[in-house]
Amino acid sequence: MYPRYYALRRVNPYRGVVEVVDVGDATAHSYDGRTWHLRADDGNGLVRPVGVWEEGIGWKVGRPDAAPDLIAALETRPPLPFPIFDTWELWLLHRETGLPLAIIDTARTGEPRPEGREVAWHPFVTSYTGFRSAALMEREKRATSQVGGDTSHKDMLSRIVNHASRPHPMTQWFHRDQTGVGKGEGGARLPHAWRGRQLPAEAFPELLVREDWNSRLEQSVIADYHGWLAPLLLLWPRLTPATRDRLEALACERPRWLLRVHCLLPQVVNPARLKAALVAARMEQAQASSDDNWIEN
Repeated sequence: MYPRYYALRRVNPYRGVVEVVDVGDATAHSYDGRTWHLRADDGNGLVRPVGVWEEGIGWKVGRPDAAPDLIAALETRPPLPFPIFDTWELWLLHRETGLPLAIIDTARTGEPRPEGREVAWHPFVTSYTGFRSAALMEREKRATSQVGGDTSHKDMLSRIVNHASRPHPMTQWFHRDQTGVGKGEGGARLPHAWRGRQLPAEAFPELLVREDWNSRLEQSVIADYHGWLAPLLLLWPRLTPATRDRLEALACERPRWLLRVHCLLPQVVNPARLKAALVAARMEQAQASSDDNWIEN
């Protein structure tokens, strides 16, 4: 078969985008566009890891004869990033408006998950404890005790978003077209009348979570969250110029993350700003924390 080249988003929690090269009986995936993890059929119907291939170097781990068609496809691949193929999106709905609140799954085909499962939105993997919200830190400074006692900023963020969907959270799958319009299908606890509804692009959050909230604190915490993930959110192709410019400026404040994924950026607003951030990132690279490894888990 002809090689297929595509990308998929990794959501709930969001950990960026994975690039995929698929030749049928073997695939390669990469989180940064440089290091590719290869898997192939072992001849017994099982797909197993067969090695690691690095751009400009070749095989780092594995046997060079393990997946010749896949290596050929890698060596002749089109420019990165590949087009994103997961055009089906599962959204947690706001309990009052019934509109998309936070994205919790994506797929290449429609309604691939059971409709009746309990759902919740997760901002980070459980092991990640690095998130700090400037809005919550400022409030803690003014308070006599920390906000929520021992509640972490990550847990506070999760509570804000999930509370807006409860006590009976609803979800809905939407098939998004190139303009962002979404046609609704099934979901959990979904009113029958909402099946088949069509929502304009403006009804969907541009990023992971809707950004308009009644509370200034809640709105600021969501903005802090998106800012924290700015390098990874720049991998999304459908961003307005204003949002991309805002995220790019914020991403430059997290240069190590930006360095890891800059090969996958579909667009750059300010090349000089990006170049300066990458230079700073390379200077800090020796001090990289293992706490960043959650992106590839």
